[in-house]
This record gives sequence, structure tokens and C-alpha cells, in this order.
Amino acid sequence: MYRRRVLALCGLAIIGAGCQGETADTETVTPVRSPVVSETDTGPPPAVTVTDAAVMPGVVVPGTDSITVQPADGQFLVLTTSIRGSGVDRTAFSLRFDGSTYSPETFRNGLYRDGEWGRQFTETGGPLVFNLPETGSASDTQLSWPGGKWTPPEAVRDRLRIPLSSFDITLGGPEQVTEPAKPTLSITVTNTGDTAGRYVIALNRTGPRVAYAPVGRFDGKLKPEETAVITHDGKTPYVDDTEPREVIYRLRAPKDYNDATHRIKPVDEETATES
Repeated sequence: MYRRRVLALCGLAIIGAGCQGETADTETVTPVRSPVVSETDTGPPPAVTVTDAAVMPGVVVPGTDSITVQPADGQFLVLTTSIRGSGVDRTAFSLRFDGSTYSPETFRNGLYRDGEWGRQFTETGGPLVFNLPETGSASDTQLSWPGGKWTPPEAVRDRLRIPLSSFDITLGGPEQVTEPAKPTLSITVTNTGDTAGRYVIALNRTGPRVAYAPVGRFDGKLKPEETAVITHDGKTPYVDDTEPREVIYRLRAPKDYNDATHRIKPVDEETATES
């Protein structure tokens, strides 16, 4: 019995010594941070470049099958950006103007630009649209993002300081046309304000074989009393076995009074022969 008791005590001593040895080894291990990856090593900051800046009364946005102009509450500052690197989320940008800070606007279907349906901001850049008061001090105007900032050029800051200009916009063209001749539409834009400014227009078409289709987005800058004429080769209406099919063009602009509609009907063959 005495021998069994001694062996039991020796076994406990061996087990205890083994546990103590493992604890000691664990306590003496010092964690070494990876020389390649660390919590603070996120690589160089992304390079953000503003390639274009424009002050506009509205932006062209796509709908289900057409485009329209989304007007600003005051004025839009539209920035086109390019990003090289890891990228910056759109919500990381902010704009300082007249003592207040503004975040980029969100458009459900994006913007309509150069025939591209639904242009959105992505990790490689894109449009940033800020809805700002129509006037205000632009001395502190600055775009900011994590690790960077950009100050608009003086011409843009001057444009932000003063009220938007007003425009008179008309849509014209022939009322009738015979195949195979193509009608030519003309959009006449006149700056009726006291300062230079930028206009923006959306044009849609219905007929002869489509319910609704976008024609294009037009914008430009005009001095006071300056006029621009935009021409577009339109579609020809036609006559089928049932009834004549006309073409309707619908213009949209930031102001309701600038909206216009122009109809082009096919020439009746009997009338054309008599004349």
C-alpha cells in the first residue's frame, strides 16, 4: 500500500510538472506582427482627380423609357471625378459651401450622359452632384474626402456666388414631311439673364414605331443675350394600312415654361399630288 501511494504521488508530480512547463512556454511567447500586413498598413491613399466642374440648373436623369431634367432646389455643382487606387465611397465625399457642409445627391437611376443610361459613381470615379443654395459666399468652397481635398477654380466659385441665369428655349421644325425626306429639328436657346450661365435640355420622341425613346441630352454655356441653335435630324412619319403615324418630339428643361412639344405629320398623298 505504501508503494502504491508513492507511485500515485509521483504521477501527480509528473503531471503537474508537465502543466507548469506548458504554461511557462506560453507565457514566454511574444506575438510578432507580420512585416507585410498590419492593421494600420492600408497602402497609399487613393488619388482622386476632378476632371470637370460645372454649375447647372438641373441634371438629366433616365426614367423607364425616357429622360427628363431633375431641377435643383437652388443650383447643382456637378463634378466629374477619376479615382486611381483603392477607391473612395461616394458617401466619403463632402462639400463645404457658404459655411455649411453638403453630401452628394443620390439619383435612383443615375445620370444620363453621352447616351449612357444610368451613369453612377463607382470606385473608379464618376459624377458627384451637390444640391446647393442658389447664391452664397464661395470663399470656403472645398471638396473633401479621407486623405485629400480639392478647391474649385476661381471661375467656378464666381459662378456659385451669383444667381443662375434664365433662358428662353424653343423647339421648331416642319409640321409635315413626305418620305423619304427627313425633318430637321431646331432647338433655339437664348440667355435672357444678366450673367453667363449653363443650360441643360432633355429631348424625347414618340413614334413612328416606338412608344417613347430618348433623343439626347444637350447642354452648353451662353453669355447674356447670346443665342445657340441646336439641330437634330428627326425621324420621318409614315402611312400604313390603318392610319398615318406622326412623330412627336418632347423637350424638357429645368423651368416648366421651357417645356415644348412639336408634332410632325406625314403629308397626305392626295394633297401632295394636287399641289
